[in-house]
Amino acid sequence: MPPARLPAAPIHRVLLRLRDAEDLTWDELAYRAGLTTRHLFRLLAARTVSELVADRISCRIGLHPALLWPREWFPEDRTCGRGSNAREAV
Repeated sequence: MPPARLPAAPIHRVLLRLRDAEDLTWDELAYRAGLTTRHLFRLLAARTVSELVADRISCRIGLHPALLWPREWFPEDRTCGRGSNAREAV
């Protein structure tokens, strides 16, 4: 099963704010995100991003992906533990 896709807009906003706040060049921003400059521009042009890429880049810039994608990262229909309700699994 392929990794889930997330909307790319949250990571776009964070990366562009980071660039402005710290006055980074595109190359410096790409390095901070763990990307090449070419991949940074491809990411900024994308509409969606895989969970794997979202996790890697958000952690690289010091954020948990759940801060950027709270509803998508912890969807309500996921079950945890042995019970069908996460609270019952304690």
